[in-house]
Amino acid sequence: MPSYFVTRSAFEFQLEYLQRNTTVLPLSDGVKRLTEGTLPRGAVSITFDDGYANNLQLAAPLLRQYGTPASIFLSTDYIETGELYPFLKLKFLRLAHRDLPLPEYKSSPVDTVRNAAAAYWPETEAKLTNAQRETLRPMTVNEVRALDSSLIELGAHSHTHAIARNETPERRRDEVQISVRKVAEWTGRPQQVFSYPNGEAGDFGDPEKQALRIEGVPAAVTGIGGFNRWPCDLFELKRYPVTLYHDESRFRAEVSGFRTMLLSMSGTRVL
Repeated sequence: MPSYFVTRSAFEFQLEYLQRNTTVLPLSDGVKRLTEGTLPRGAVSITFDDGYANNLQLAAPLLRQYGTPASIFLSTDYIETGELYPFLKLKFLRLAHRDLPLPEYKSSPVDTVRNAAAAYWPETEAKLTNAQRETLRPMTVNEVRALDSSLIELGAHSHTHAIARNETPERRRDEVQISVRKVAEWTGRPQQVFSYPNGEAGDFGDPEKQALRIEGVPAAVTGIGGFNRWPCDLFELKRYPVTLYHDESRFRAEVSGFRTMLLSMSGTRVL
């Protein structure tokens, strides 16, 4: 299981905790209330990146059970094709062929990664178990449309999950525009928030912000850890990362901001 997943039992604890101790808002509502100065104290929004099928199979039933809204950001190329995300292909290829000269995902154009993987992927893919495929596959377009729109907001997460700083200006624009337009087509709703792939400082910039403004998207979330206080750049909203390694105490510390505060004081990067 990738480290950025959480188990079903952990997610259920997290939902119970948030329900008792915070005000959980749809992300678009949270952004609006942030700018208006009406955001409740302790307000949070839940987000998922990429568009894994387990968002529908495991997360959505729990969100419905607890009546908790969330946002899912889709990398639209893989929703359409059913291909595994390229960073997952690299992980499998490195496990199967440790001596392959494969590019680094976070520092390479995404087409370089996909082309390098293409020659070796069919052999490796054939060895995946059904459980691995089902755990790691993206949702289909029909599954995206089947999500409960009263609880789950859908947003764009680029078309091919390209990390913007590795791409040409034209590609950076296209990654935003194609994905935003496709998600709007699938949902029948204008896009309210975008999520940058990887989303660390330097991974995105003015080309993405300008493309989002042209598409009428008023805000974007990053992968930078922290909370948001108005005034701030709505195209650089921070998030608290929650991973497989967050036990109950670490989750409480993350959501409260206590862990981020301690790590920033010590000069340690928040993971």
